[in-house]
Amino acid sequence: MARTGSKSAPPVEHFGELARPGRYGHRLTREMYALVNKTSSTQLPREWYTDEQWESLAWAYEDQEHTRLADDYCTRQREAALENFDLNMTFFAQLSMMSFEEALNEMLRKHKGLRPVENLTVVDGQIGVYVMVLDGYRQAYIGQAWDIRKRIKRHWSGTQQFDRLIFPDNATSILPIDSFRALDTTRIFAAKTTRGDDLEPRLVSTFPSDLLLNRVPGGARMLGARFLQGEIKHRQLTPKDISAPFVGEVANAD
Repeated sequence: MARTGSKSAPPVEHFGELARPGRYGHRLTREMYALVNKTSSTQLPREWYTDEQWESLAWAYEDQEHTRLADDYCTRQREAALENFDLNMTFFAQLSMMSFEEALNEMLRKHKGLRPVENLTVVDGQIGVYVMVLDGYRQAYIGQAWDIRKRIKRHWSGTQQFDRLIFPDNATSILPIDSFRALDTTRIFAAKTTRGDDLEPRLVSTFPSDLLLNRVPGGARMLGARFLQGEIKHRQLTPKDISAPFVGEVANAD
């Protein structure tokens, strides 16, 4: 089978941008999901940890500075991430397109400032809130940015860090938006505003959680991208009596 991320796949025009397949392809696939990257995405100062906390994390790293992930951790993380991928795909398949469309229309009705974007050049350098719609999965993602065009293109071209794929565990973790690829986004809406810190979390809190890929509540945070564990959004993908899942996150969600 040809790899989706092959360089032989041609670029395509998408929302006025030339989307290149890169390493991961134009669409999310299981084959190209959870590729191992041993670099730790979180390198916090040693003094932030007690000796006991530092030692409890040592198994996940191959160096004393906790910068390189150990082979055992990577194996377990990849297995758990692929299990979580399969659970999410099963979850998506059970969702109603009609219910998704009704929820999206209700949000647009209540927030008239959200307008359809057919070409990202119209939001080049624009500050505000955006909604990425992934119709094939009956999912949406709500974000804010100082430059909406640049932020959406970064979603398309980047990927979620390997050790951040799962949070809090493989039975409840939402697939991160940066794991999806450019052609998975089928519609975009945006609102120009300098009050994104107010609008973004309001939209996230009112849109049905089963239809939303946001893993954190959004808005202004004193701690930046670091959220308390109780704030991380998740969904029950398996029966609650499932055996204890592997907790694969050694970093924070985003």
